[in-house]
Amino acid sequence: MTLIRRMCVVTIVLALAACAEPKAPPAPAAPTTDATDWTPRVIKVHERVYCAFGYALANSIMVVVDGGKVIVDTTESAEAARTIRAEFDRIAPGPVLAVIYTHTHPDHILGASVFRDAGQDIWAGSKGPEMLSEQFASLSTTLRRRGSRQFGEGLAPGRVAGNAIGPRLRADDGAVPPLLYPTKTFAGTHRMDIGGVTFELVEAPGETHDQIFVWLPDLRVLLPGDNIYRAFPNLYALRGVQPRPVREWIGSLDLMRERKPEALVPSHTEPITGALRVMETLTAYRDAIAWVHDSVIRMANEGNSPDEMAAEIRLPEHLRDHPYLQETYGTVEWSVRGVYVRYFGWFDDNPANIHPLHPAETSRRTIDLMGGRDAVTKAARAALEAGEAQWAAQLATHLMNADPADTSARAIAADAFEELGARETNMNARGYYLVSAAQLRGDWKGPGKPQIDARTLADVPIDVLLSTFPERLDPATTGELVKSIAFRFSDSGKSFTLMIRNGVGELRAGVDGPTGLAFDATEADFKAFLSGELGPAQALASGRLRFTGSLTELIAFSSYLIKP
Repeated sequence: MTLIRRMCVVTIVLALAACAEPKAPPAPAAPTTDATDWTPRVIKVHERVYCAFGYALANSIMVVVDGGKVIVDTTESAEAARTIRAEFDRIAPGPVLAVIYTHTHPDHILGASVFRDAGQDIWAGSKGPEMLSEQFASLSTTLRRRGSRQFGEGLAPGRVAGNAIGPRLRADDGAVPPLLYPTKTFAGTHRMDIGGVTFELVEAPGETHDQIFVWLPDLRVLLPGDNIYRAFPNLYALRGVQPRPVREWIGSLDLMRERKPEALVPSHTEPITGALRVMETLTAYRDAIAWVHDSVIRMANEGNSPDEMAAEIRLPEHLRDHPYLQETYGTVEWSVRGVYVRYFGWFDDNPANIHPLHPAETSRRTIDLMGGRDAVTKAARAALEAGEAQWAAQLATHLMNADPADTSARAIAADAFEELGARETNMNARGYYLVSAAQLRGDWKGPGKPQIDARTLADVPIDVLLSTFPERLDPATTGELVKSIAFRFSDSGKSFTLMIRNGVGELRAGVDGPTGLAFDATEADFKAFLSGELGPAQALASGRLRFTGSLTELIAFSSYLIKP
């Protein structure tokens, strides 16, 4: 079960790919590049700072203060969070006085309900709520599907040796933990005193747009979030995210360096201690990012294409061998493409690509030029036998583009991906290769449907839930429909109108005038209806959901939305 899966409300079932020949080869041994000892343990960094390492993909960090403690990041698992909290409580009895999110990726926030004590604040940067909503609502289906490949969901233990920046993702059985939104946000820099300890929170875009770091000036300890970890940074993520703000990431690392920390406690991988080692690592990290960024700008000005840049840009030797710059998580090649897209978008400056042919048409014509399907199939098999798995995969992709049901091509592609995965030292790429091979053979079922209950959604703003409706309208059922639907919530006093105009949806705050359909409920009851806890018939019979119209009309409404 993937991290993205645990974050999502909506779900999809990926199509299974049948493959008749040949049988899957024996599973290759896991790569040995990830030699980290991920044994769960609490690492003491300072008399007041402890890092829970190896319990889940992300670390959780405790700062001991007078009268209790502050927790920075909470892992992706409520179960892991309970284990960590027990360890933290043993070390420092007392309540949690605040929770701080370095950013809102799920592996940093899903354990929050375990750590947050009643009435205490959750702090995040000003962009935290927006980024959380975007992942949770608009993009969750695609991110979960792609994330399941990146993180190797469903592969046998050992086929992916950890995830380079942590052990395998940890997901709990049962319902997704509560999604707790920040209660306090700040812009720029915010200093506060909690229990006699000064916390300086600094917005620091990098791995995410909502990233912050936490500086403890009295302790000389810096908590950088995900802006540094022991692997080359993920300047572009295979699973797909907004282009990372790479120039700003360099600046964020410089802000950290200005503070001259004596200890660095990242939210992935182990802490670093010693002022000289911390400064050297931060400097090497920012220089590597700057090298990639500046190389793209320079080569673009020279007229190079993104493909040429990706093939040619490499780290200089003094950075290439640095232990914090090994390409086990991010890669220089992906980062080059990510930087290019950030500045120039999809167009590579080649006029032939302004209006390219459909991939299926390109493949059909290419196959014809190469002598037909039999010749291309023969060439793909020969490439595979010669150890040219990448070329075999590209040839097989042409065959599958032209005919998705070509079982021979699917088998060749599966074997090529298996071979590429066996060679791959980058954990994200390895997961993508091996899961794709399993999918082509019909051995991968894809991410399953997460369990969502009222507790999961309790803290999610109702407008975030409703904001997905326009994106989910099914053109087949709403393409000729013109209708307005009202949603009124008695407990919060909020109301919204969903207008459907021939397959296009528009959500507005408020209800102005009569509508064809209307829902009246509390926010909690409507969330129970959305999560499936409260079925349509039960909702109407119990009176928890009031709906103008019949059960038939209520069921018709559900047909307007594409099923996740």
